[in-house]
Amino acid sequence: MAQTLEDVIKCQRLRCLVFNCELGEGLDSSSQCGLDRDPFDFICDHLMVHEAATGKLAGTYRMQSGYRAKGNLGYYGEQFFDFRPFEPLRSEVLELGRACVHEKYRNTSVLHMLWKGIARYSQSCGARYLIGCSSLSSQDEDEGMALYETLREKYLAAPSLRTRPVEGRQCKPSGTHAAPPRPPRLFRAYLDISARVCGPPAIDREFKTIDFLTLVDLQALPNRVRTRFF
Repeated sequence: MAQTLEDVIKCQRLRCLVFNCELGEGLDSSSQCGLDRDPFDFICDHLMVHEAATGKLAGTYRMQSGYRAKGNLGYYGEQFFDFRPFEPLRSEVLELGRACVHEKYRNTSVLHMLWKGIARYSQSCGARYLIGCSSLSSQDEDEGMALYETLREKYLAAPSLRTRPVEGRQCKPSGTHAAPPRPPRLFRAYLDISARVCGPPAIDREFKTIDFLTLVDLQALPNRVRTRFF
């Protein structure tokens, strides 16, 4: 876990490297300063995995509990989605975001170490639900909706856990047929451990992504997943 401002800056630098330099997304300001940063960085906790031999940062996640969100800037995802359906669950919610792994260490072992850290953190704050934005590196709203139509057949959340983008963030397809893109690797990994999509995607023009609000109910994890991370 990040303990110092220097630790947070290391996370911001890695995020800029992955999001801006590698994926061609991210905030314009990050390309100028070399750091992916926003006001949530000074409220959230930052999970870090380092390479043992060199101490280099291999991967990171940003996390905040529902109660911490309420006492500060709110959920990050509230900029894009209506979070009112999740208000009754606030005491059991852990919001995740800004997940990334350095290209050199992009293997299942680093991701699994991060997820084990999330599992321990969720236990410490009594969280049952993990929630956050899973992103598609695209601004093509037709692609976003095409992927949603594919995902909703198998991965749509229960009715009480569904929501929609806030005004101005909806994907508005042009009517042109678009083949559904393959979800990014991390998004596929979430779906593999029983994540559910909470509704249609939102467009994030600042970060240059299309975001799907996804939720994992830790009480509904398959046994193969539970034994691996808890």
